[in-house]
Amino acid sequence: MGLSVVGSAGGLAVASIILLTHQDVRARVVPWLVSYAVGTLLGASLLGLVTISFVVAAIKLRPDWPGVASGLLPTMPETDKARYGFLTVSILGATISPYLMYFYSSGAIEGKWDRSYIPMNRIIAGFGMTFGGFLSMAVLVASALALRPRGILVDTFPQAALLMTTALPKWGFYLFALSLLFACFGAALEISLAISYFFAQGFGWNWSEDLEPSRNSRFAFVYTLVIILAAIPLMLRVDPIKVTMISMALTSATLPFAIVPFLFLMNDPIYLGRHRNGWISNTVVSIVILLSFVLALISIPLQIIGG
Repeated sequence: MGLSVVGSAGGLAVASIILLTHQDVRARVVPWLVSYAVGTLLGASLLGLVTISFVVAAIKLRPDWPGVASGLLPTMPETDKARYGFLTVSILGATISPYLMYFYSSGAIEGKWDRSYIPMNRIIAGFGMTFGGFLSMAVLVASALALRPRGILVDTFPQAALLMTTALPKWGFYLFALSLLFACFGAALEISLAISYFFAQGFGWNWSEDLEPSRNSRFAFVYTLVIILAAIPLMLRVDPIKVTMISMALTSATLPFAIVPFLFLMNDPIYLGRHRNGWISNTVVSIVILLSFVLALISIPLQIIGG
């Protein structure tokens, strides 16, 4: 879960800064940011730069950098293989999230994007995901150095905070809490809106984040209901970490249904013209489809064995 929220917040934050530093892009993007994503991109995402503190924590713990480099090659542990596999499925399920397609594409429609926005989106995808992945690796390094020597398997948020308080005793807890707050706030907005987009577009309702609720009442009702329903497990004191891990594993089971149609769409010459996928993109997407199909077959058994 930490990998997901930290990577997402940091990736969106760096993408936001890249976009707003270029004059032409700023003139084109700022009005869209103000009308569509002030809460998710400028709000939660720019505040999400606090997640850079995980990099600081990893460096202060003085890791063995050659060992870190060798750890980039995935290997199976000697023990707890089922748990390791379940965590792998959960992380990939969180990284490849189908709901982002509904959220991002709906934002493109509301913002009336055209072909001139393609370079901007390549910057977001490239730099944002790269930086988010870098932050995720920092979380792994800090966790390995702070938690593994103590034999801690994270089951609660206070345990997770130890990866920061070990390196930064004075400010570590507050930085961890702020990182979690900003990342989860942005994710909550994205998911609730994505579900509203899904229902509104599927049933032909009026939909727009910028409209008054009275003009798209059913759309507003759905995201309000989602937020209320999401609060019920917390009120019942259900373990949020376990719920998150299970939901991420289940997400991996839906990936083939989301990615296969997407692959056909990205190769449609009528729909995309000269902007359709090349062979490199098709190869990458095909590998992701194969990986997601395997994950779909093993995620539920791993959830039972390793969860």
